[in-house]
Amino acid sequence: MPNDSDPGPAAQHASRTADPTPAQAAHRRSQEEFERFVQKLHQQALESQEERWPLYLQAGLRDAMRVLDLGCGSGAVTADVVDASGGVVVGVDAAPEMLHKAQGYLGHRHATRTCLVTADGHRLPFPDGVFDAVVCNLFLMWTEEPQGVVREMARVTRKGGVVLATLEPDFGGKLHFPEDPLVDPIFRGEAIRRRGGDPHIGRKLRMFFVRAGLDTEVGIGNRRIWSTEEDRRSFERARDLYRNMLLANGLTPDEVEAWERRQEAEMEEGISVNFFPQFYALGRK
Repeated sequence: MPNDSDPGPAAQHASRTADPTPAQAAHRRSQEEFERFVQKLHQQALESQEERWPLYLQAGLRDAMRVLDLGCGSGAVTADVVDASGGVVVGVDAAPEMLHKAQGYLGHRHATRTCLVTADGHRLPFPDGVFDAVVCNLFLMWTEEPQGVVREMARVTRKGGVVLATLEPDFGGKLHFPEDPLVDPIFRGEAIRRRGGDPHIGRKLRMFFVRAGLDTEVGIGNRRIWSTEEDRRSFERARDLYRNMLLANGLTPDEVEAWERRQEAEMEEGISVNFFPQFYALGRK
């Protein structure tokens, strides 16, 4: 890595890593499920760009020389963080296999301005105040103690720096019409809860950030209702993911096929409405 892109203390302390547990490493997924999960991460990164980029600008990421991307996963969002920032981005994830995916995804284009570290977000291996900005995306919902993680994010941020959670969902506010009493509860949080995630993490962000000592602003990043055609494209990209999720949550193949037909008919008629609130929190130290 060139000297002018050296993350300095961040990289020097990278050896103080914590061994991830199997649950952290695979998000409680089999290898086949893990590959589907990576595919889903890439789709989410693509579909959430229009919500995340204004937050990067609002947080002043362009002027940040040292940025930590916590829970970087497959690297799809990390690439955007690199493009939005002015310096080096350190990507952290507890799962080595995720970092392997991230290394391949970031490739040569972003390699000179990225450093990937295996670590647990509850115990970050960095000194106090080393980063100008610390960001995460769709990460806190999967942590065992999100309050502790946000405190760690604040700890490694310098005075005057920013902590940004770009998108954390709240499945309690998920709306779908026409309603489907068989399937909607699964997508409104049952599947996430069974995986060990918090389906209502979005509404808690202000509390986590304020209790971490941050001057905090919260909001909903995705205020626009997608058109039926946008919903259709998203549905087609995620069809296999949805099908496997419903099967894993107890639906029969016939029930899943019937649900798909209903979805297609609603979109063909142009009457379907979907809204899924995803909160952001911007904290200044």
